[in-house]
Amino acid sequence: MSVAYQINPAHTGSVKTSGVKPPLTVKWSVSLNGTASYPLVVPGEVIVIDGGGGSGPSALKALKSSDGSLLWSQAAPSGGWIGAAYDKGSVFVVTTNGTMSAFAAADGQQLWSVSLPYQYAFSSPVTALNGMAYTGGAGEGGTVYAVQESSGQVLWTAGVENGDSSAPAIVGKGVYVSYVCPQTYKFQAKTGTQVWHYSGGCEGGGGETAVVNGGLVYVRDLYNYPTDGITLNANTGALVNGFNSYYAPAFAGNTAFYTEQSTLTAVLLKTGSTLWTAVPGSGETFSCSPVIVNGTVYSGTSAGNLLGYSAKTGKQAFSMNLGQPISCGEYFSVPQAGMGAGQGLLVVPAGNELYALQ
Repeated sequence: MSVAYQINPAHTGSVKTSGVKPPLTVKWSVSLNGTASYPLVVPGEVIVIDGGGGSGPSALKALKSSDGSLLWSQAAPSGGWIGAAYDKGSVFVVTTNGTMSAFAAADGQQLWSVSLPYQYAFSSPVTALNGMAYTGGAGEGGTVYAVQESSGQVLWTAGVENGDSSAPAIVGKGVYVSYVCPQTYKFQAKTGTQVWHYSGGCEGGGGETAVVNGGLVYVRDLYNYPTDGITLNANTGALVNGFNSYYAPAFAGNTAFYTEQSTLTAVLLKTGSTLWTAVPGSGETFSCSPVIVNGTVYSGTSAGNLLGYSAKTGKQAFSMNLGQPISCGEYFSVPQAGMGAGQGLLVVPAGNELYALQ
């Protein structure tokens, strides 16, 4: 994911970054006006969306990675910023009314802004890679958009069964999107040509970002399936298997990490056998997709506890309470939240607070 790592909206994997190993301490924390989004951790900066609220509008903010001081801020022109992406020195972000904008990561200078056509309801974050920024929109059916990073020109659009809450996953030459039921698609990244479409037999509002790993597309937000999620062949779209993970799965080597509200489970991909299972404390639930940094799996809870487990053994290696729930819901959440790591930091949003740990 270029030099940034974000748990959402891209496919997830293990991160190696110096200075992030239990026991962790808080390097800095910042109070925002509203809910904090998932972070973009880029050279010298942590970029986050401040959800705003009564004391201010939604704003895209760049914080100095060494101390959390504000470098620049860009308020949403209207509506609220949903989620941001970084590629080649630029930050791309979209509002709930479909305005996509690009800013220079170094100084926040606006590079361009474009109103995305055809739809009027937007809840999907942006994904940016290889000179293209992708998102989805809804209202009258759904549309996937591919926008040229350098100019803001809409290069192609594709129709889908609704376009809510689900960021595109870009892997190789494919763009994967998935919406409720599920309605899952693969498009060619450059042209928008549909490669395949898997239909779960219904359609409606909602969606959760697909994760692509090892030739499989991990899809959630299902209706009338025996498991929380299913895997599809990334080349053909054929149904392969089922899995149970309420939150987006994460991967390290040959191990998948599935998170239900009551369990965090490490599963060996080759055999499907359970390696270990962890549970949160009494009266709390897991509330976030995990992030794997230097061999430790970190997850957040509804009681504000950041927990770390050995990826190999499941032994708890770290615990810290951040004072507010670490919530990473995807379903129509504005802005979308999640944890991120890179540049020697683990960055965690907890309510309106953003914590950088090392």
